[in-house]
Amino acid sequence: MRRPGRFPAVVTLLTASLLALSGCSRGPAPPPEGDATSPATGSPTTSTSAPAGGDVTPPPSSLPAAAPTATAPALNALAVTPEGATHLTVTDFDAIRARLGVPDLSSEDLMTDRLEFWRRVPTSTVLLTDGLLREDNSLFDIRYGFTQDDVDWEAHWTGEDSGFVLGLRPDLDLAPVERAVADAVPVLAGAEVLPELAAVRGGDVAGDRAWLDDPGLVELAHVGAESLFVRRGCTPFLDALGVDATVEDLDPVLATHDVTGLLEVEAVALAFTGTRATVRLLYPAGVGEPEVLADLEARVALAADWPVVESVGFPDGFAADRAEVLGLEGRVGEVAYPVSNSTAAANLVLADLVPLGVCNEPGDLAEPTGL
Repeated sequence: MRRPGRFPAVVTLLTASLLALSGCSRGPAPPPEGDATSPATGSPTTSTSAPAGGDVTPPPSSLPAAAPTATAPALNALAVTPEGATHLTVTDFDAIRARLGVPDLSSEDLMTDRLEFWRRVPTSTVLLTDGLLREDNSLFDIRYGFTQDDVDWEAHWTGEDSGFVLGLRPDLDLAPVERAVADAVPVLAGAEVLPELAAVRGGDVAGDRAWLDDPGLVELAHVGAESLFVRRGCTPFLDALGVDATVEDLDPVLATHDVTGLLEVEAVALAFTGTRATVRLLYPAGVGEPEVLADLEARVALAADWPVVESVGFPDGFAADRAEVLGLEGRVGEVAYPVSNSTAAANLVLADLVPLGVCNEPGDLAEPTGL
């Protein structure tokens, strides 16, 4: 349950401002729980719907409904993510608990109920973290009286700076948390408690600027999701192919797709709720809707032909033949996919192997020498 919180004034005001600008929620209630299905194959089919001046309403399909609106966890995560980070993940455990029918689950509940929740999670959504405290749950439970089940949301950032923040349930007594930090329990060694956020933050947090200072990143993260991944900048083309890619993998892609004709992308996000994935691309200011729609269609076609180079590829995690181009809202273009395998989708996202947000400069691979 989203309990009454003690969020910083800047985040509370920003949340109210964003919701006022949006005017309404982005869609109906979150989808029911669904297990992972086998990957789909075939040619991509897309549809577009982007009425001017309002939210995008996709045509009827088998895609689960999207989550309703921006959540405090994403905005709070932006507020504490330092400028030097390049990647951010935000996991809203509270939203997952609510969809699975246990909104008030905490460390005060029976162990059997808590274990059952964690058994159901992996196939019901795309989980981008296993939970920082889970490996030592017993230690935290016995010594300090709190566990991962008291974490409402969790964020991790990497790049020049790396770190984490755990958003705790606001009614949790923070004194035991402060003791755990003071005791330098391994995963919390060097961390700090943020009472105004009911959170614990650790890692690199130096600097006066945070992601919240970037209006483009705020717009990109303005989406309700159980799991959210955000990358600053486009995904390098060769990174998305995989470390084992060769010219034999690259050349067919470049021969059949105008990669250099793709629009510039300033940041990439993937939002997951249940078995629905929404790819969100931040375009430069001033790019028109027709250009964005054409770019999204081109990127969908590119993803459908994306070679599988690593042990897992795009069609293993996403139903590439069931893409829906949702259109442009503000500076953000969206494409939705059903998730075909939750674990595969998570691995692809965390390894930067999702091709929808690739840069329009392919780069070069060394020719094989035959030696």
